[in-house]
This record gives sequence, C-alpha cells and structure tokens, in this order.
Amino acid sequence: MKEKYLYIDKEAIATLAMLKEGLFAPVVALMDEKTSREVDQTKVYQGKSFPFSFVLAPSGKRNEEILKSAKKGETIKFVCDGGVVGEIVVDEIFKICKDQRIKNIYGTSNPEHLGVKDTYKRLGNYAICGDFNLKFPDIKEHKAQIQEAIEKTGAKKVSCMMLSGKPFHRVHERIIRSGLVKCDLMVLFILKPYTDDFISFETRYKTLEYFIEHYLPKSRVLLIPLENTYIFGGFNEMLLNAIVAKNYGADRIIIGQNHAGLGAFYDKDGLSSIIDTLSGLNIDIDVMSEFVYCNECKTLVSTSSCPHGSHHHIKYHSPSILEIFELGMLPPAIFMRKEISSMILSSLFPERAPKLKKIHQNLSPSSGLLDDFETTNFYVSLMKLHQTTSLN
Repeated sequence: MKEKYLYIDKEAIATLAMLKEGLFAPVVALMDEKTSREVDQTKVYQGKSFPFSFVLAPSGKRNEEILKSAKKGETIKFVCDGGVVGEIVVDEIFKICKDQRIKNIYGTSNPEHLGVKDTYKRLGNYAICGDFNLKFPDIKEHKAQIQEAIEKTGAKKVSCMMLSGKPFHRVHERIIRSGLVKCDLMVLFILKPYTDDFISFETRYKTLEYFIEHYLPKSRVLLIPLENTYIFGGFNEMLLNAIVAKNYGADRIIIGQNHAGLGAFYDKDGLSSIIDTLSGLNIDIDVMSEFVYCNECKTLVSTSSCPHGSHHHIKYHSPSILEIFELGMLPPAIFMRKEISSMILSSLFPERAPKLKKIHQNLSPSSGLLDDFETTNFYVSLMKLHQTTSLN
C-alpha cells in the first residue's frame, strides 16, 4: 500500500506536541466532529473552561486530497521540513468552517488582523483526529526540568509568569521579585515565536538569563522556553496560559493588569473580567497592578499606591521602548538595566562594532593593556557617562 503523508509546519508540530504531553489537559487528544462542535458552543470540556475545539486541519491541495480519501484505521505520516516527524492513525475526517474557527481563536475574522491573515493561510477545510505520535523532545525535556526543580527544592508553592521580554524592563523585574516572595519556585516562561521578531528570541533569552544569574536566587528560578504558537495569538491567550501553567506544575500564574487577554466588562454585579467567567482551572491567577516611575517618589511605584497624579508618572510602554532601540539609542536606565540594553543594541546593530571600538579606545580610561573589546562594553560605558552627576 502506498504511504500517505500530511505536510505540516513546525508550529503545528509544536502545538501537537504540547497536546500529546498533556499541557492542555483535560484535552489530551484531537477532537472528533461531535466534541469539537460542543466545545465551540459551550467553551467547556469535561466541566472545565476551554476556549475552542482542538483540531488539526492543515492547508494545501495535497493535504486536502489525502484527507478526503483517507479511511478509518489508515496510518498517515506527518512531514515537516522535508522529513517524517510522526504519524497519525485515522479515526475521523470531517469538514470545518474556516471562518468560524478563526473567529473562535481570535474573536474576529477580520482579514486585516495579522493573526487572522496568517492563520487563514495555514488552515484547511478538513480536520483529522486519531491517535498520533511525533518527534518533538523539547516539551518533554521542559516538563522533566520543572519536575526536577520542584523535587530538588522541595517546592510546595510554584508560581509562573509568561513573558516575551520585548524588551525585558524594570517592571518585569519588580513583578518577578514580588512573585518570588509568595512562592518556593518561580518558573519564567519566555515566549518562543514562530515569526521573526525585531529582537530575536536568542537575545531575549540571554537578557532574562543575565538577570536571573546576577540578581535573583538562582536555585529558586527556572527559565523555560514556551512554544508561542498561533493558538495563543487570540483573545483566549490568558486562559490557555493558565491551563498550560497548571499542567506544567504551577499553582499560581502572575499576569499584569494590562494583559491583553484579561479584558473587563460590566454585568449585573458590577465590573468583571474574564477571570470571573472561568471554571475548573484549579490555579490562582494573581493580577498585578500597573507600575510606573514616579518623578516625585523617585522610584518605581504601583499606580494603586502612589499619591501623585499621572502627570508625575513615566510609563513602561514596551512598544515605545522598542522604538528607542529601533532608532539605535540606549533607553534611560530607569527603564532598563544598562547591561541588558547593551546586549540588545549589540545584537541589533552588529555592523557598528569597528566604529564603536575606535570611539571606546579614544574616550574610555585605559589600563595600557590591549583589552578584548565587545560592543556591550561601549554601551555600558556610555550609560555610565550618562549617569554621571557632578557636571549636570
């Protein structure tokens, strides 16, 4: 019998691997047509909140032909990047409504929405369910790493944060430190994207690694990549994050007050948020208030505790801080540590190295020795000069 293949990308493989490893439990398998319709209608699976049906519906003419001709009990191999990475035994093939699926994930089917546009391209008309296996060891390794840390520390309370670190700034530091006070182990999940980012994942990972290494009790903090696939791209991100956090072993997830997935609405009992509508998650959701720099208090403060007005508050607006980097400038130290800013600028503008080395040699104090030069040295030294106060 001729072998059959489904061609799927690494993002789909990662999502399937998370499902296989139980990170979306109680959902642990691809849903059949009846179950998927029920979940899409009720937003509940086995008595617990779940935002939408979990199906595999790959796009492409070849894939559609395979799915339309597949028979129950047949084995179809998964192909990714030219190699076989797993297989599925067909249980059921059924047609889906692409527009409705997109709306279930993103809350909109507007083609101008970037997530909608990208996901529509990779979504097919037919879904498949059945037992499957695949090669994607990362998630299994991350689960083992967290479990090992829990056992090693004897942690009874495990908190976590999901963050992109674009860029990693002082408010992130404050929230992490506040969270550490309430737990025995803190797991920092750094989001690993499947699209190109202005600041690469590798650089963002290094900035968090640096902060943990130098400013936190290392034995109580774990840095874990989290596959940030398309299903996390919509307004259900917070719910899915909470489900994944619980299944990774956390009993508390920390989110910011301005989290995009938190939302707020009025009902008959007053102001509510999405948290009030969730059921069966069995994880505490700790919503941190907004932090700002107050030029009267001269420090980082919570807006809920600072007595001074907003005209004294400097906000930590990540897109604006990113724009400073896009201009090739160092953000002020009240926003970010100079060492972290230096790491980011060095990665963004590697072509500057020869010029920066020359400037560094001409302006910086010298020991008389030929020291090794890294562009981070220049930026750190420059920020120190910015912070010199005697001639201000």
